[in-house]
Amino acid sequence: MKKKITSIIEANNLLKAGYVLVIVENKTAICIKESAYFLMNENWHTKIKEDDFMEMFENNTFIIWENSSDEGISLQKDEEYYAWRHKYL
Repeated sequence: MKKKITSIIEANNLLKAGYVLVIVENKTAICIKESAYFLMNENWHTKIKEDDFMEMFENNTFIIWENSSDEGISLQKDEEYYAWRHKYL
């Protein structure tokens, strides 16, 4: 069983250390890239500032996302697809 992170400060520190987290309640992946907090799930994606992240998700539970070949999800490919789609569509 994966460790659940209930402290927003601990979650923020893990993000700053380079981990990708998943919000348990809505299965949204979060990572930091170029000082922005990227949030992605199967229906939408966005980026927000640190202050907004701390305020909006302070009552959520997180787990560390572990990439495994069984999952078949690549956050990098997902991000590339949406960047391409936004540019050309």
